[in-house]
Amino acid sequence: MIRTREMHGKAIGTEAGKQGCLQLMSLKGLFHLLVFASFLLLIAGCGMFNLGKWKGIEKAGADEKYYIVKDAFLTAGSAYNRKETFDHNMNESVNLFFMPKMEQNTYIAESIWYDPNGEEFLNRRHTYDAQKESKKGDDRQASGSTRVHTMSTKELYDRKPGLWKVELYIEKDLVRRLTFTVR
Repeated sequence: MIRTREMHGKAIGTEAGKQGCLQLMSLKGLFHLLVFASFLLLIAGCGMFNLGKWKGIEKAGADEKYYIVKDAFLTAGSAYNRKETFDHNMNESVNLFFMPKMEQNTYIAESIWYDPNGEEFLNRRHTYDAQKESKKGDDRQASGSTRVHTMSTKELYDRKPGLWKVELYIEKDLVRRLTFTVR
């Protein structure tokens, strides 16, 4: 049975008409796929792409040269989970992690720890030297090397529990000022 309707000038049911139908069906399928993808993107939004934990907008003081480091944050132990409250019974240490941008061959990083009264408690200075590091087998990463300054939470708690502050300096430039609670 040959239908009398025509599609693109060819009768449906003839060999020439079948080829035109297949082309039309594949375009319809592609259109439906695009509509479905657009609908999915509209419903799921950007949540369907996991870009990691959002840090929000970090505010730096006017005197902080935040652009010298890629990131600086406090954590307990060796995990990269940011933390602002440290319990001396549960956390052994407070770690200041930082990653300088464009590391020089030799530079000095200094962290100054202030107690809740605002008095300087401890000053940690460390000279990072690319030649000494490579002799030890610690090669620097091209993307930047992670550095850590560590303090014992027991020492901090024994001094005074409360809101502490740590300032990070690289080559005498204030890079970041972070606050945290010890209880």
